[in-house]
Amino acid sequence: MIKNIPNKMTDKDLMHYIAKVCPRRIDFLYLRMDFKNGCNVGYAFVNFISVEDLVLFAKSRLGQKWNMFSSEKVLQMSYANYQGKEALVEKFKNSCIMDEREAWRPKIFYSDPGPEQGLPEPFPSATHQRRKERSSHNRGDLFVPGNCSLPTQNLLNAPFGPRRFDSSPHRRERERNHRRQRTTTTRE
Repeated sequence: MIKNIPNKMTDKDLMHYIAKVCPRRIDFLYLRMDFKNGCNVGYAFVNFISVEDLVLFAKSRLGQKWNMFSSEKVLQMSYANYQGKEALVEKFKNSCIMDEREAWRPKIFYSDPGPEQGLPEPFPSATHQRRKERSSHNRGDLFVPGNCSLPTQNLLNAPFGPRRFDSSPHRRERERNHRRQRTTTTRE
């Protein structure tokens, strides 16, 4: 993940910024957007074609000010939960984010060596419609309004209330326990 991105930056701005150091060396990019105000939320999922490309970019840009949009932000990076182009494509192809405007969707680029490397590649179609519907249902207020969002009233009346970001270190354990409880209850 590339973090602390100036909020006015677009995905094209970010691709150009990366290309100054590593031209045509990424194969996935998703700059997360706030659909209410049309600005990014400060981080992006980026997959570099090779570890060497990642290291080159990190050595060149990590800890430096962006020097864009009058921002004082300093570029930060961290590992994301999903690693690799295939895992990222699998995560997002069944997401309702793919129904949003083109500029706000994840983008993939050809990875294989050759003349197309780093050029835009068509994003695969959804393979699980139910997963896409769940994605729409679980969006939360950050994504309202959108083509596949639910009205805010429905989100507030959802079985578990509106979704909120949980950054605590025990989040995954709570999620696993919740899934176990749901599975046990369903079997009984």
